[in-house]
Amino acid sequence: MIVPLFVSSGKRCVAVLTPKEKNQILDRLNDEYRIRANFLLETHVRIAEAYYLNKHPECYRKANGAIFLPNVEEIGKVRCTIKNRAIILSRSGIAAVDKFFEKDEKTKKSVGLVTYQSMEEVFKRAARDADFDTKYITTKMFRKTMISWLMACFPERQSQVQHSAGHNYATMQGHYVTYGWRKDDIKDMRDETAGWGEV
Repeated sequence: MIVPLFVSSGKRCVAVLTPKEKNQILDRLNDEYRIRANFLLETHVRIAEAYYLNKHPECYRKANGAIFLPNVEEIGKVRCTIKNRAIILSRSGIAAVDKFFEKDEKTKKSVGLVTYQSMEEVFKRAARDADFDTKYITTKMFRKTMISWLMACFPERQSQVQHSAGHNYATMQGHYVTYGWRKDDIKDMRDETAGWGEV
């Protein structure tokens, strides 16, 4: 059984996956849920922000390689340090967002999002099928995972990572895995985050 690393997130502990662990979970999802998971991972947005973006694809600027998230009440960013921000994407991130907003030829609809609870149930089932301890598997883990990877891969760009995440330095240090990765994991993370902020 695989026990992923985890960090405390308020009252709840949340898994932080290595790229290989992430792939093991995504390999057990159907196409729609794989698209949703990649969108949540690559954009590293809060769940409320993801629902907002689902309704407002105009926030995504492919030419900039970023999502420009406004300060709007419905997102509910009460504790967010940075209210208006540019969420920076990697090459994989741009592909994931494109896929998320892509409309099906028959239905003329994109994949979209379902309820937080429904997504969490599916992600837990996929993790269980991959022989993971599911105690810390949540929908929120994708945000925790990507921000932890960015902090590990781009230590010289911490202020840029913080802004993209919508956090200050103290929060970043306390709520994300910043040290203790294996060299092979960091190599895989660098492949996953290639081109981040360089579009």
